Amino acid sequence: MGVKGKGSATELMAAIKKQANGDAAMLEPACSFASEKLAKKGKEWAEKKLEHSLRAASILSEFGFDNATITAAVLHDTTANNLAELGEIESRFGKEVSEILSEFGKIRSIEARNYGRIDNQLLSKIILATAKDIRTIFVKIAVSFDMLQKPEGHPKGNVEKNALIALNIDAPICHKLGLYELKGMLEDASLKTLNPEEYGKIKQLVGKKREDREREVQDAAREFEKLMQKEKQAVTIEGRAKHFYAIHRKMQEQRIPFSEIYDLAGIRVICDSTRQCYEVLGIVHSLYEVIGNKFTDYIANPKKNGYRSIHTVVKWKNALLEVQIRTWEMHYENETGLAAHWQYKNYEKDRLFDKKLTWAKQLLEWQRKQKGKHGVMQGLKMDFGQNKIFVFTPKGEAVVLAEGSTPIDFAFAIHSDLGNRCEKAKANGKFVPLDYRLDNTDVIEIITGAKQQVKRQWLNFVKSSKAVTKIRQRLGIKPAKKAKKEKQSLTTTDKTVRIARCCNPLPGDEIVGFRTTKRKTTIHRAECPNIKTMPKDKVMRVEWDLAKKDYSVDIKVRVRDSPGLLPQILSIFEKANVSINSTNAKVNPNSTATCTFNVKISSLPQLESLIARIERLPNVFSVERA
Repeated sequence: MGVKGKGSATELMAAIKKQANGDAAMLEPACSFASEKLAKKGKEWAEKKLEHSLRAASILSEFGFDNATITAAVLHDTTANNLAELGEIESRFGKEVSEILSEFGKIRSIEARNYGRIDNQLLSKIILATAKDIRTIFVKIAVSFDMLQKPEGHPKGNVEKNALIALNIDAPICHKLGLYELKGMLEDASLKTLNPEEYGKIKQLVGKKREDREREVQDAAREFEKLMQKEKQAVTIEGRAKHFYAIHRKMQEQRIPFSEIYDLAGIRVICDSTRQCYEVLGIVHSLYEVIGNKFTDYIANPKKNGYRSIHTVVKWKNALLEVQIRTWEMHYENETGLAAHWQYKNYEKDRLFDKKLTWAKQLLEWQRKQKGKHGVMQGLKMDFGQNKIFVFTPKGEAVVLAEGSTPIDFAFAIHSDLGNRCEKAKANGKFVPLDYRLDNTDVIEIITGAKQQVKRQWLNFVKSSKAVTKIRQRLGIKPAKKAKKEKQSLTTTDKTVRIARCCNPLPGDEIVGFRTTKRKTTIHRAECPNIKTMPKDKVMRVEWDLAKKDYSVDIKVRVRDSPGLLPQILSIFEKANVSINSTNAKVNPNSTATCTFNVKISSLPQLESLIARIERLPNVFSVERA
């Protein structure tokens, strides 16, 4: 993946522009900015770093990531080497880019401090929780992958550590998010770095280039598609060639020679019903020579983890081809069920986190299919952490706390008595004040005093409800009444007329204008509750200019968490040719989810039509204009 054999910045930029289908508007300004900043450490070093950054950007453009992500990849070495400030990045390239780079820096720091010190699965979870914008994860992965592809110029120790992280952290994250091709590429590159002899051995045994193997698999998939069409079987067929690392791992785990691996190439047939699975199996077995001892029916006899599918191996053009047959329901369960492996010591399985992974994966799958269309990999938000941080006891036990928590919150989370007698605290071996804000992966030690008492001032800085409750109980303070939330003030822009963000009116809505100054007017829906609070002499009647124009609108959809629902919703927008600016999914503990889509709409009837179509989907509770 990426642009192989093209090292110059000019060639790389040309390739990225071609791959990005024009979605690389900031590429040249970003390259100029990066080149200027990197040159502070020497021309030769700067050229190598810029080419590295552009190769990472090329990988992202091939996978369909948007302008902001590509730009962040180009600029990552300027902030990573303290050659540019995030504020300067934001003013030149926008808030999205600066936020991705800010999260990128945090993740690299967490990884550097904690890889090898804590459980890999827990570290993966902390990394995901830190990245509120999931595009940050893929900037990190693209940067790491390029280092493995082009290790020249990087210290050997750094490259080897990077290979271990790619293998144990990055590749599993790609798997959870359904980016199987990228996962395989990372694993192969890591194997080549860490065990070049084994990599060379497997490469020789396979005897074909990956491009040729992929081409053969796609030929097989096309042949099966024609066959199924002829037999009037409406199915979906996917193909894949096994990666070198997967071959290596199978040989090691099952202790078998290369000659006994029968799934070097495979296709997956996805059906609408269990009955159709067996009909397809009958067709395959009637037309191809079957390897008898390689047939397994996991539909009739599921694996212990619930995996269901039919596996069979047939001869195809002097080669062996594994065929997997399953329904869509089985497919989603098999794929999302793998998230159950996100378990680690001292923790129960986090079902809510697993569901968030599933939704993020479905969003990524859909957005990747839109390459060349609107909304490619853009504005994808999935808050895995829900503003949580992970800290550790001196014994290495993880404790989950709210962002902004203090040593007092930590002490009460461990035990009420520890909180009551907390006198001093250490973070990472150094004394810190009791109002110190804990950071991800801090190691916290609480020092108690026999005569220590709870302090009233602790209530001014503790974060957790448990700490507040315990402190109040200890001091004999009754719970205070909740204060009413103050209304937020509206923001304004420099335009003479602007659309109010509080109600986002559309053509077809009855509207009014509110004069904010002599020259500026804000347009509201007539029923907007904010109108009632405005001076009547500043409210005027206005009408729409019916010239064609798109308007941003938020659509909020509440659903029951169910396999395949999200792609159905997204396909409605696609069929209506509606551009999606951003997608925000929140998965709730009660098996429901709330998705907010910011979309471009031209009129009220178009919006009403979209809402009606989404409402008709099964497992949709409500659809509303936010």
